[in-house]
Amino acid sequence: DVEGDKAYNISTFATKVGVPRIAKGATICLLLNYAHAILTGVLSKAGTFKPFPMIGGHAALAIMLLARFRELEPEKLASIKKYYKHIWDLFYLEYLLYALI
Repeated sequence: DVEGDKAYNISTFATKVGVPRIAKGATICLLLNYAHAILTGVLSKAGTFKPFPMIGGHAALAIMLLARFRELEPEKLASIKKYYKHIWDLFYLEYLLYALI
């Protein structure tokens, strides 16, 4: 709640940097993790992972993340909450994907 922090003069990372930059930075970090997982699938020895879920699954999750990021309106609290929920959805989908790898 950045607005509440600002109203009560509470200095937080979000009030200093801003929601748009934090959302962008977090998305980049998550995308780098997906890129690493994809490259791990591509570069690992045959038989280490099942290629379709390892490469295709992580690519699909990365695309979902980008699609949700494009929908994000950082100035609207409802949009921020929706984006945050989608990040948790990706987290749980990763567990499902793990069972398939």
